[in-house]
Amino acid sequence: MKQLETERLILRPFQDNDLDRIYAILSHPDIWVHDPGRPRTFEETRSFLIFKDGAYHNARFGQMAVVRKSDEAIIGYCGLQLLLLDHGIFKSPEVEMFFALDRAEWGQGYISEAGHEIIRYGFEDLRLRRIVSTAAIENRRSINLMRRLGMHLVSDPFEPEWVVGSIENPLLHDEATTPLTLTTVQE
Repeated sequence: MKQLETERLILRPFQDNDLDRIYAILSHPDIWVHDPGRPRTFEETRSFLIFKDGAYHNARFGQMAVVRKSDEAIIGYCGLQLLLLDHGIFKSPEVEMFFALDRAEWGQGYISEAGHEIIRYGFEDLRLRRIVSTAAIENRRSINLMRRLGMHLVSDPFEPEWVVGSIENPLLHDEATTPLTLTTVQE
C-alpha cells in the first residue's frame, strides 16, 4: 500500500521506531476499553504491529500510521483488514475499516479525515465493492464516526451489543452491485 495524504495527515506504513508511540496511544483506558477490553502489554502491542504489518505487506491494504503533517507526530492508526462477518446461517468475507486515535487528539476531525481517505483509496484504487466497520453499541464516538463517513448502520442481529456500518462503492455501475443470482445449468 502506498503512502496516502490528506490536507493535514500522512497515512503511512509503520516503521520499527513507531512501537513506543503506538503503545502509549493504546495504553489509554478510553482506547482499549472497546478493543481489546483490557490494556495490552508492550509485547502484545509489538505482536499486534508485527501481525498488522505482515497483513499490510501481503495485500494492498492494512494498518497505517496516522501522522500529523504539522509536527510529524503519530496520532493514531487506521486501515483496512479482512473480516469474516457472521450472518447467522452464513458468513461473508468483508473488508473492514478500523482505527484508533490518541485520546488527546479526539474532537479535531483527524480520524474522520483519515477515514475518508481510506475509503477513497478502497473504492478508487482497490475498487472494493463495499467497506464495513463495527463498533460496540456503547461506543457512541465510533458509531458517530461511521455516520460522518456515510455508512449505513444496522444492529448486528447475532451480536446485539454490536453495530455494523457499511458503505457501498458509488463508483461501481449498478450492474456490478446487483446481487449475484444463480441459475441451474442444463445438461
